[in-house]
Amino acid sequence: MSPLNIFITTWNTGLQGSKAQSQDLTSWLLPVLQNTANDPELPQGIIPDLYAIGVQELLPVHLALAGLSRPVLSILTERIQSLLSSHATSLSSEKIPEKFKLVSRVSHVGVALWIFAREKTMEGRLGKTLTSSLGLWYGGMGNKSAVGVRLPIRRGKEGGWEVLTFVNAHLEAHDKNLSRRNAQYENILSSLVFQPSDPLAEPYQIFDSSHVFIIGDLNYRLSSQPPTGYLRDGKKNDDVLTLEKQRFEMVDLDTLRKEQREGRVFGGLREGDLTRFAPTYKRIVGQVEGYSKKRIPGWTDRILFASHTDPSHLFSPQAYLTPTIPSGPESTTKIIHFSSTPELTISDHKPVHAVILLPPPEHSSPAPHLSPVLPPVPSPHSPRPAPTSKEVLLAWKLMGSLLDRLIGWPWCLLVALGGGNDKTGLGVSAFLAMIWGVWWSGVWSA
Repeated sequence: MSPLNIFITTWNTGLQGSKAQSQDLTSWLLPVLQNTANDPELPQGIIPDLYAIGVQELLPVHLALAGLSRPVLSILTERIQSLLSSHATSLSSEKIPEKFKLVSRVSHVGVALWIFAREKTMEGRLGKTLTSSLGLWYGGMGNKSAVGVRLPIRRGKEGGWEVLTFVNAHLEAHDKNLSRRNAQYENILSSLVFQPSDPLAEPYQIFDSSHVFIIGDLNYRLSSQPPTGYLRDGKKNDDVLTLEKQRFEMVDLDTLRKEQREGRVFGGLREGDLTRFAPTYKRIVGQVEGYSKKRIPGWTDRILFASHTDPSHLFSPQAYLTPTIPSGPESTTKIIHFSSTPELTISDHKPVHAVILLPPPEHSSPAPHLSPVLPPVPSPHSPRPAPTSKEVLLAWKLMGSLLDRLIGWPWCLLVALGGGNDKTGLGVSAFLAMIWGVWWSGVWSA
């Protein structure tokens, strides 16, 4: 039995997903992978076994609400898969072709999640995936939403089954909506459920897993504006200790950590050291450095996780106060690389990525349904909610989808007839794309 390396990343593309040409994907993923491979903290030439890639605001809202994301998703899937395979081949010590296969892809309006697996290490070890999606806005609309993938993996030669659950979410924006973000997370806990193929089986919630990863634009900001001099990515000649001290002061203003510490949200989850990079929002489009003065900045783009082997002290209120996660025993899941990519400038967000190492399993579970699961949420958090009934979920999703289309289609038509503008880059083509998308969806589902 060996450890499992997972590369996980989240990026709000700022409605520019359709502009993510091959060079943009390269600057997002390949330098990150190259730097990771050369990081002195890591074994040289590491090739992760799994990639979990989440995006938000994939394309303009009206196109997303109208259900026209399929062409962009298909193009991005092909490019990501090709880049991961070719780069892994270049890092392979055996110099033989490597291949990453798409394990699962799920999307809802502008939120999408891909899981790719390295065939060399994962072939024959993956169980049947389940996916789920949920509109989080009023009436179930999907301009704020969450998607998830439940992935069983056989970690040992004969057994050692574990279940990994990945969630990508886009929560409510603006400083004043803190309580609404918390409520949307509670909604994810109760309503982002995975329905097994057996109609008599109970649905799985996201914490019915051995390991869970929650990523996305969670939109938690700093509670107040920090000094302007603190907001910089850092250069080689910067005083590292001063930079980390300034960032530690900003972490103390982070509203997600505060809400978590006080037991209102994200119980039983932890994350890496935020002082390793500058706040990821709201950046100036087209610039590597710089922040917009229209918003209070923040680490809006997050990667949180939990493993069934993690010691309880990692989830104490005191642990959330420290920028560096306390160490644990060898069985503890570890973050071995954690950073952002400030070089990407097409969005007002910067991507965040992590390489996470799952330790070798110390059990021999013979089947996914017998795999170990995460413990109950620790104090001072309230117990996790029960799953929403299938009937309520179906009604919620139907209403949300109907509202999405009722708003998205007329909006597309107005943009098309209005000729578009420089900001959207759309015109009559948007209307034609809408018609094509409706026709293609009908063919696809036939």
